[in-house]
Amino acid sequence: MKRILLVMAICMAAATGVSAKGGLTVANRAGTQDTIVVKMANGAKMILQLKNMKQLEAFQNYSLDSLMRELNNYVKQVDKMEGVAEQDGNPKQMTVTFNTKEGDTDTAEEVTVTIQETDAKGKVSKEHHKIKLGKNIKIDVEIEEDGDTTRVNIGDQDGDSDEKDHVESYKATRFNFDIDLGLNAFVDEENTLFVPDLKPMGSRYVSLNSHMISQIGGKKSPFYLVSGVEFAFNNYMFDKNVIIQDIDDVTEFTKVADINYEKSKLATSSINIPLMPMLKFKRANGKDGFHIGAGGFAGYRLGSHSKVKYEREGNSTKDKDRGSFNLSDFQYGATGVIGYNNLSLFVKYNMNDLFKEERGPQVNVISFGFRLLN
Repeated sequence: MKRILLVMAICMAAATGVSAKGGLTVANRAGTQDTIVVKMANGAKMILQLKNMKQLEAFQNYSLDSLMRELNNYVKQVDKMEGVAEQDGNPKQMTVTFNTKEGDTDTAEEVTVTIQETDAKGKVSKEHHKIKLGKNIKIDVEIEEDGDTTRVNIGDQDGDSDEKDHVESYKATRFNFDIDLGLNAFVDEENTLFVPDLKPMGSRYVSLNSHMISQIGGKKSPFYLVSGVEFAFNNYMFDKNVIIQDIDDVTEFTKVADINYEKSKLATSSINIPLMPMLKFKRANGKDGFHIGAGGFAGYRLGSHSKVKYEREGNSTKDKDRGSFNLSDFQYGATGVIGYNNLSLFVKYNMNDLFKEERGPQVNVISFGFRLLN
């Protein structure tokens, strides 16, 4: 805090300008000013350089506590500029300038950190400005005077700053949210209990995925490991007037002749944990290219229910049964993905039977479709 007060004591002045060839020199821009020195209880000083009374009246709009908090946000930047100032031992003066529009403090904030270098005669010969406008714009300005010529360089004066920022922003592990949208199909064993055909468009698969994607081998490696949590929802829409029933603790699919069902389905929900190695390759322009992965998953059934819809005496009737239907609680299987850029196709095969052993047909489930927001 003492160091910040010292920075404030150096100068809080009006916004800094940038001159070009033929304009005013750095020394000419100082002008005639009145100075007010405010002595703090701890020995620090706050110096106000004012050109007129309007500037003094405007100063009452500033909150000292607010300015102190803002200075704390830029203390690292000030430290960096101090380091530059001490490299060659030449006399230098540092200025921190705030210029905030009233009523729009968040978006209109302008902060400038300036170093002025003086020659042996005390004349300001070089300035270095680091300017921040709002939250996203940063500008470096260097002004150097040689006789009557003023040279202005605008840009990134730290040649390797972009590379440093890139290195600091690299993360080997990131989290990604994506959605699987697809269809379900039954894969049943021969010589088993009756298994119905599924209506393709009604037998939907939806999975909401929070994936943790870890790059193995450094930022140039194409090898990744995908894990995380998936919440999956399976719909099995039965064809040809088939319903699902639990008869004497055994699940069976039954064709009904005396009722015309508009809809008959079984729905399940589960939580799954995948573990899938993946290869992701970059294109020549650095953007994502071809990717392919294959692995496994394990999960647990959260819930299930059946639903039928039919007409009775001219009225539409819906019946829902929230039974377990002897479905397997634990599940496991294989999963894979292949795609290019942001387009991905997935496939998922449940290697365990849909129903518990000897309590329903021997049938497995395969799901396939598109992965969105990948």
